[in-house]
Amino acid sequence: MTSLGPTESWEMEGRRLAPLLDGICSVVIAATDSAMATSMALGVARAQGLRRRVAVADLIGESPAIEALLTGDDPHGISDSFLYGVSLNKIARPIQGAENVFLMPSGTEAVAHDAVYANERWRRLSAGFHQVGALLVVVANPATPGFADLCAYVGALMPVGDTVFPAPRGVTLIAPPAPPSPESPPPMIRPSAARARDAAAEDGPSRRRRLFAIMAVIAAIAVAVGAFWPQLMARLPEPIAELITGRQREPDSTTIVVPPTPMDTVVQTDSAPTDSLLRDSTGAIVPAPDSVGPTAPPLTVENAADSLSASRYAVYFATANTRAAAMPDARVRALDAVALSPVAEGSEQWFRVTVGASATRAQAESLLTKLRAQKIVGSGSIVSVPYALRLLQNVTPTLIPTRLAELANRGIIAYALLQPDGSANVYTGAFESPTQATPLADSLRALRVAPVLVYRTGRAF
Repeated sequence: MTSLGPTESWEMEGRRLAPLLDGICSVVIAATDSAMATSMALGVARAQGLRRRVAVADLIGESPAIEALLTGDDPHGISDSFLYGVSLNKIARPIQGAENVFLMPSGTEAVAHDAVYANERWRRLSAGFHQVGALLVVVANPATPGFADLCAYVGALMPVGDTVFPAPRGVTLIAPPAPPSPESPPPMIRPSAARARDAAAEDGPSRRRRLFAIMAVIAAIAVAVGAFWPQLMARLPEPIAELITGRQREPDSTTIVVPPTPMDTVVQTDSAPTDSLLRDSTGAIVPAPDSVGPTAPPLTVENAADSLSASRYAVYFATANTRAAAMPDARVRALDAVALSPVAEGSEQWFRVTVGASATRAQAESLLTKLRAQKIVGSGSIVSVPYALRLLQNVTPTLIPTRLAELANRGIIAYALLQPDGSANVYTGAFESPTQATPLADSLRALRVAPVLVYRTGRAF
């Protein structure tokens, strides 16, 4: 019998511990030994790929194990996408024999530097995988500049082997596996790995009984879902519905891994104006601001003295290239300080969703931990968005539901923060700079609403 080499052993270990990632949608698998990390990632991907779509991103740089699985002669990869705008959906290559597993190679230029590792696009990409329940596996070296930022954007970290490095603050840590060795005693496995160990130790009859029970439940669910499938599909955002059904408006020879995200989608010229405007209560598009009057003066912050007390920190939730696609569902809308903010990225208009308004980063990190535990956010990260557009102030708290409903009827997503004097202010949007707030302010003026740019202050109810 031929013994397994170290690479095969780590891939098997990845398959064994793959159940630990059942509730995770994006993870960094890291080790100073690049072959070890890559093999572990491929094992995880193959096992998870049996039930959902998985993409493995190579941030090691031309990892031999990944390069050996690539087909075709297209050299493009992560570096070309992040640095030059090549579509991530175009660089993803399926693995032969594992149709749900895709590889994203490093590309034509180096990736082991902070311009790629610390790129904020990882946050949006992770959110895209969370939205559809797919899994993003990023293979990385912890010694590379920007590694901590990468982990913060992706949201979870699985160290491999004997690698020792400080875990970035606020990042979910998946229990690291012990090095597989047939000669060594059975490794001590942390409690968080107990599920994977128990699954491997089950006897045949137990596994068969469990399999039959699971199949029965799945069959019942399938019947129920089948009955309501048309209604469910009608309510899904179009990019996600296309991903599930496999139907696309235009032919594309490349399988889509995740819905379009800001780094791999170009807004069509004739659709941008429609997406950037609010609608009135009848659903009609409001005319562009320059068609209803002279250009408004630049925004200035009214309460500059409140800069130090601003509730500047929020949890990043998602970004989409249309307002409809970004619109949070009822579960998210029920959270505190949910802001839907149109923001410009280059020449394109995007819509960002953030949750919460905290005066300190620690408070925001506590909220992020809570949202992850509730499975509302899969990765998430903290953003500093101190500015907002104030719509109302000194509102009696008992009137807040009525005021928010009135604004919602006009197509305005607003939220209230309680002030020190017991009254409440009503805001819309959450921005990193005054300039970023201009598009939303212009749309509000077109609705005959007079917004005031402020540092947002107060706390959630």
